[in-house]
Amino acid sequence: MNGNQNIPTTINNNTQESQVNKPDENALPVEQQPTGGKTILIVEDDPVLSRMYTEKFKHEGFLVLTALNGEMGLKTALEQKVDIILLDIMLPKLSGTDLLEKLRQDPHGKNIPVVALTNLAEQEEKDRAISLGVKEYLVKAMQTPEQVVEKIKKYIS
Repeated sequence: MNGNQNIPTTINNNTQESQVNKPDENALPVEQQPTGGKTILIVEDDPVLSRMYTEKFKHEGFLVLTALNGEMGLKTALEQKVDIILLDIMLPKLSGTDLLEKLRQDPHGKNIPVVALTNLAEQEEKDRAISLGVKEYLVKAMQTPEQVVEKIKKYIS
């Protein structure tokens, strides 16, 4: 007999409670999260990373928009209300630094905070991104998802 058969699970208002996996009792409900429903645009061509960061930021109370290439990232950033962008540098169709350059030329995009998250550790690309106004240039292998979320939060509070 399976020991989990009699464990009740209820779903109310998109909240799931279970005696097996209780949510963190110190976590705030989404509507009380300190982000205040801020919108983050995640521009990442790796679908696994994009989904992982989407879930992580949603859990933290963000509204999340995603783009899998630089062209869609630029279009979304300029057409939607975006509070901050998490930007990969190596992207198909339009690189992250080229996206940044075009974003900064547009009155709507010139002041949107951007945090670069990339595997590209070349100093030249880092210098170019910083000159285009990224708040931080993070190397994926050196950051946990939790660290990325904390860095993003400090630029929108």
